[in-house]
Amino acid sequence: MGNAFIKKIDLSILLIVCILGVLSIVFINSSQQTGLYGNQNFALKQGINYLIGTILLFVLVYLDSDQIEKLAWPFYLISFAAIILLPVMPSSIAPYILGAKRWYNIPFLGSIQPSEFFKVALLLLTASIARKHIAAYQVRTVRSDFLLIGKILLVTLPPSLFVYMQPDTGMVFLYLAGIITVILLSGVQKKIILSLTMIPAALTAILMYIYFQRPDILYHKLIPLLSPHQQARIVGWLSPGGHSDQSYQASQALMAVGSGELQGKGIGKGNVYIPEKTTDFIFAAIAEEGGFLVVGLVILLFILLMYRMLVTAYIAESPFGTFVCSAAMVVFTLQIFQNIGMNVGLMPVKGISLPFLSYGGSSVFSNMILMGIILSIRKSSGDYMFKAERLIG
Repeated sequence: MGNAFIKKIDLSILLIVCILGVLSIVFINSSQQTGLYGNQNFALKQGINYLIGTILLFVLVYLDSDQIEKLAWPFYLISFAAIILLPVMPSSIAPYILGAKRWYNIPFLGSIQPSEFFKVALLLLTASIARKHIAAYQVRTVRSDFLLIGKILLVTLPPSLFVYMQPDTGMVFLYLAGIITVILLSGVQKKIILSLTMIPAALTAILMYIYFQRPDILYHKLIPLLSPHQQARIVGWLSPGGHSDQSYQASQALMAVGSGELQGKGIGKGNVYIPEKTTDFIFAAIAEEGGFLVVGLVILLFILLMYRMLVTAYIAESPFGTFVCSAAMVVFTLQIFQNIGMNVGLMPVKGISLPFLSYGGSSVFSNMILMGIILSIRKSSGDYMFKAERLIG
């Protein structure tokens, strides 16, 4: 690896990811010391996940953004096929875990979640579609803008339906966040954006009115329309005091976060039991044992990482790079907000991991692939880097 290559890499992104990876392994190791996880060494497995993820990252860094864009359709089709085949696979290959069928059992790698990789594939493909559409339609019209939206929805909705049926509502929200970002940045006319935002805004207003003025309709008419596990999570979030069973995880996580105070109890001294402590609730483990000081460090690292992604989006030499980096930043930000929010009781519990910190091969691999793509886009920006950073600063 030559000096010229190293100089083109954003080393600050690599450093942030490295620190988050170390924190992940440390607190996963600490969380598994309670003996509730049997003889499995999740910290060692997470270390192996990061080793494999690092290899994937550097493979992608060596490619340029044009080569990565050419991978968009093959990656999308393979990921989509993996999602479609999941329901019909025998339990020996795709078992039910915690009532959901989302994973393949892969020798050595363990459980692999195809919807995580599809998240990356969808970002790449929608960014590529938007770039080609802009190049083909130099004069933008309402018809051309709706055509772009139609193209993006066509590649998004069918796989999203399969993922929703797994069930995995949280991942579908991340897909939608990514494609909405691409659509907004593609230059779609403001009147179209305004008309499209009126629908979710109106639905949000109606739900807020029902929640505050007619809670009987919410609890007896609307929530029963959801699946049982969705009902439990929503009810446990909205009314934790009256539904202790449904809100157990969130209540325990909030207790762990609060008990950490400023300096924490110390590594390995956490004593609040939380189911899925190494995965969805790793933030609570960090807050309990590391306190506000370590939590503050984690949040600062996330902010710096999002900033570096924003800079890369700004200086990218192609709209494709801008779309990918911006959409990835929004998806990461939503993941971080949702995960931390559910750990402190501000958001309902969903199976959304905390990027780079939660245990899981699929999460680590997909995140490292995205970082490799972003670093490749940054590397390809070349001479534009310093000029753009001065404009941002």
